[in-house]
Amino acid sequence: MPVTHLLDTSALLAHYFDEAGAAEVDAIWQEPSHNPAICVLTITELRGRLAIEVGSADEIERVLDLYVNQLTSEAPVDRWVAEEAARLREASGGRLPLVDACIAACASRHGCVLVHRDPHFDRLPEESVARLRLPDRS
Repeated sequence: MPVTHLLDTSALLAHYFDEAGAAEVDAIWQEPSHNPAICVLTITELRGRLAIEVGSADEIERVLDLYVNQLTSEAPVDRWVAEEAARLREASGGRLPLVDACIAACASRHGCVLVHRDPHFDRLPEESVARLRLPDRS
């Protein structure tokens, strides 16, 4: 089944901390016709954010297992994604962090919806990546 949604780190954190947007992320997992994935670079971002906000090594590993191994599949970064990330950064005025550019490029590669709550994704050209912007952190 093709990837339907690519979940940004911000979407995973919204779900984990039960913040605004958690219900939308949960609905993606619950819908049988959906096949959510994460960009492999999200693993690094998620681990780093959890280390800061959670601290417990056991909890970090539990969360990574849940979100990375059980609830999503992995979208790799290849040369096409790297080239598309550069194009997306340029199109956004250069204000798109590299990892987020790669995440957006992964969504573009798979022709799926990028699920996020980061305002810098709003600078992407609408035709390049379909997006679902979750509510801001409350």
